[in-house]
Amino acid sequence: MKRIVTLLLAAGLVLGAAAGSQAADIKAKGNWTFSWQLGDNNLFEKNGDKFTAKQRLRTQIDVIASESLKGVLFLEMGDQNWGRADQGASLGTDGKIVKVRYSYVDWVIPQTDAKVRMGLQNFSLPGFISNNPILGGGAADGAGITLSGQFTENVGASLFWLRAENDNNGNYGTDGGKLVGHPSSNAMDFVGLTVPMTFDGVKVTPWGMYGAVGRDSIKGANTEGALKENLLPVGTPDLYGAKGDRHGNAWWVGVASELTYFDPFRIALDAAYGSVDMGSYKKDGKNFDAQRAGWFASILAEYKMDYFTPGILFWYASGDDSNAYNGSERMPTVEGSWDISSYGFDGNFGRDACDMIGLSNDGKMGVYLQAKDISFMEDLTHVFRVGFVKGTNNTEMARNGGAYVTSANDAGRQLYMTTADKAWEVNFDTQYKIYKDLTLAVEIGYINLDLDESVWGKGVVDSYRENNVRGAVTLQYTF
Repeated sequence: MKRIVTLLLAAGLVLGAAAGSQAADIKAKGNWTFSWQLGDNNLFEKNGDKFTAKQRLRTQIDVIASESLKGVLFLEMGDQNWGRADQGASLGTDGKIVKVRYSYVDWVIPQTDAKVRMGLQNFSLPGFISNNPILGGGAADGAGITLSGQFTENVGASLFWLRAENDNNGNYGTDGGKLVGHPSSNAMDFVGLTVPMTFDGVKVTPWGMYGAVGRDSIKGANTEGALKENLLPVGTPDLYGAKGDRHGNAWWVGVASELTYFDPFRIALDAAYGSVDMGSYKKDGKNFDAQRAGWFASILAEYKMDYFTPGILFWYASGDDSNAYNGSERMPTVEGSWDISSYGFDGNFGRDACDMIGLSNDGKMGVYLQAKDISFMEDLTHVFRVGFVKGTNNTEMARNGGAYVTSANDAGRQLYMTTADKAWEVNFDTQYKIYKDLTLAVEIGYINLDLDESVWGKGVVDSYRENNVRGAVTLQYTF
């Protein structure tokens, strides 16, 4: 009976809203995605589940009052792993898995061309080679405000405020009579500016971002985001309630650019430098600098041909030196998405077993050869790529132990690789449009991981899988 009453109330609210806003135009779009995968889901669980089947529904509802005002609600149902009771995908279904991804209002400031977006939205920084490895892709969603506009026909600007974390560390208490944690230091805020410039055959977007990171904001933060591992050195002690400054500073500057003037040649360049400083703390009787600063640069060259587009990608990102106590020399990230491949990194079409090497590119260098948009038949395309990845972190970080790195997954979602470690990756991905709105994707991937035994020791190396294989089939209906 309660369920019937709830449904009637929900229907009444929807009908009432529709009656009260007859002038609004309501549009819906979205997609259903079904994925089946067989293979290795990560590099170190040798006895993990080899087969997964899952689905997800995403739907976006636009409530449009005029060209100057609209609201957007983006709902997500899933992922639902088939057979999982807690996700509503076991016998009987009826799971509680509806999530709000976006909920924002777009409006234009009267008498101007400036646009305002406020609410839950995506805050991706620019990138022409990939999603931005610092803050980019689907994980770069958050709450805040964006103000954007055009200065001239060729130059625009976008200013945003993102409240990444606040009040997520539970209750405040005492430890030995001393207050642990503080409500004034549990927030994490970012302010960013991008200036896209477009000219004939050239696009350049310089950008910058500043973050005020509360000392207590990382404890209790979104575990999926692994913010501590993304922002701070490996081995950083728990800062929650620690003595010292209540806030730290973080900042990044970068540029994303693309040259298409000499079409069919295309050259893209993305680069950035970032720094996070949370002060110094005691660890193992020594001063431990909770600081991290580093950079990356990447270049992609492509040549578009009739039946395919060959290309070569190279990137280099700074790595840690031999001292674990003087801070990290890897580039700090917030929620990145380095989507240059479909198995080792974050560029897959399906719903599982990607970013095996990492979501970002910090502490690594790599070269990828690829042929994309391969097509000899209508509605059928392929991508083939071969890549080599090598670590840029000093081997002493793994050899010394203690506050140093003791396992290649100590850096959270990023595989920690030293200069003695390397990996090879091969992808062959296919997409076929069965109908205009129905796509079948098949992805095949292979990764050979070579961790140096003289650096990590036999026990660590044996805990990782050397040869990793993945095959996935995905069906997506877009409406």
